[in-house]
This record gives sequence, C-alpha cells and structure tokens, in this order.
Amino acid sequence: MDQHKINQILRIAKMHYELKMSQVEIAEKENLSKSKVSRLLKAAMDMGFIKVSIIEPLHSFSDLEAELLSRFRIKKAIIVPDMVGSPQVVLRDVCAALADDLPRMVEDDGVIGVAWGRTLSTFTAALPEIKRRGISVFQFNGGFSRALWDTDNQEIVRRLAESLGARGYLFPAPAIVDSADIADTIKTDSSIARIAGLAGRCQTAIYSAGAISHDSVLYQMGYFNPETYAAVEEKAAADICSHFIDDQGNIADPELDSRVMAVPLEVIRAIPNKLLIASGPEKARPVLACLRGGLVDTLYIDEPTVSALLKLDKPRR
Repeated sequence: MDQHKINQILRIAKMHYELKMSQVEIAEKENLSKSKVSRLLKAAMDMGFIKVSIIEPLHSFSDLEAELLSRFRIKKAIIVPDMVGSPQVVLRDVCAALADDLPRMVEDDGVIGVAWGRTLSTFTAALPEIKRRGISVFQFNGGFSRALWDTDNQEIVRRLAESLGARGYLFPAPAIVDSADIADTIKTDSSIARIAGLAGRCQTAIYSAGAISHDSVLYQMGYFNPETYAAVEEKAAADICSHFIDDQGNIADPELDSRVMAVPLEVIRAIPNKLLIASGPEKARPVLACLRGGLVDTLYIDEPTVSALLKLDKPRR
C-alpha cells in the first residue's frame, strides 16, 4: 500500500475518532461514498492504527463486600461482575482489577512473592509498565513438571519482573519430591536459601487458590496417580503455593507437606499484604479455606464466586 493511501486512511480515522465527525460528514468533505469511508475506517482498525478499549464503570457490591469483611479477617475485597457469562472474560476482568491496583501497592526496594498457575499467567499478561527501583520478585514454589506440562512459571516471574523493572528469582525445584529427606537436602542449595531469605523480607504476596480436582495443575503435572490423589481429595479443600490445606486453612497432610518444595505456609501467612485472585464457582471452597485460615488480606474475585462461598460458609448460631 502506497503512502498516499496510508495517509488517507489515517486522515479519515482522525476525523472520525478525534474530530468526532460522522461518516456522512467525512464522505462529503473527502468526496467519497459513505461505504468507502466505512471501508477505510475498517482498514485503519485492521492495520492497527486504531485501538478500542472498553472502560467499565466501577460496580458497587457494597453489601457483599461488607459481608466478607464482617465474617473474615481481611482488609479489602474487590468484587468484579460477570458481565457476559464467560469464565475466560471474567477471569481476565478479575486479574485486570489487581493489575490496575498493583502500582499503588509497590514501593521502591520492596520484595514481592508470586506463585504460578493459570490464574497467575492471566494476571501477569495484563500487567502495565510500573517500574520501581530496587525491587526483587521471587517464586513461592517449585514448578518443574514430571509430565509434559507447561506451568508458565518462568514466564510469570519474568513478566512481573519486567513490569516492575525488578530482578526475578525462580524457585529451581520440582513442586513435590519423593521424601522429606530429599526436600531437606534440596533446601540446602544456595538458590533455595536465597528464596527463603527473600520470603522473610517479603511485603506483598500474589497467588491464587487451586481447587482439588483432576483438572488441577499439580495433578496434570504428574505428581499423583489416581489412588494417591484420592487420599488428597479426602483431606484437602485447596492448594495454595503447592501446600494442600483443609477447610480451616491448615495443612491437610503433614507428611505430604514435608515433601513440598515451597516457602512454608506459616511464612506466607505472616506476609503483611497477601493478595488472592480467584474466579469461577470451583474456587468457592478453596477461597473460603484461605479466608478462614488467615491467608488473605485483599481478595480479588467475581460476584458469582463470592455469592457461592458465602453460601458455603454457614454462619455460626
């Protein structure tokens, strides 16, 4: 396409979107048909000259927020509506809410911990450029897979570090090993020790809560066969940073947890700014377990999931 044609497309796009001229007005000014103007505007869109963003107004779920804050020890809840009934869209909207908030939470020389998984991958894909000085980003849990399964763990740390202008540190280990002795030996490695040091200075944690099902990432990664996972399903309500917790937010199986390669749950619980992202009805029970266990300071969630978890949490009489 020659430069004259490109200039015409840009000129018409500017008249329509910047000068607010109608297609009929542009057609008269440019001596073109209205259908020709319409085709040129479409060409501008197809060529990437025009970007359209839908800015949703804030929705108020003050009653639900007040209910969450009255029942659980959390500082804040950001509840996003399900506008179109699409799990993928509402997950992106929930993640975008945290991505929009994060610049106000991060200060220079801070330490941020992040987990991995489908939700965190969606969140880090939505991050704006924030840029701070002296930030360290580290991974809470090991993410090497036994089966051929892409956890996106390295990409999650990379995206968050790039957004913040930070230095990123992976947790270079499997998620779960065969014995507590192996876990203890791996933890003596200097790279793992560095993660432990960062965790002790961490101000902000970002993670989700995994549902206990055969669709879970840890199951898909090959860490369990159907028989061993059935025992997990009997005891656990959720996994958080590879730790399996019960309905009260406590470790569900101490022997299994001794083999988990992750920052200890009690260290995570002590982090002052714990940000939990969750979307979808299958997350109602996992999120409820995290809320009961003091594993959430700020909750980013959608309205249907909040309603489902409040129904699960029967108020004590």
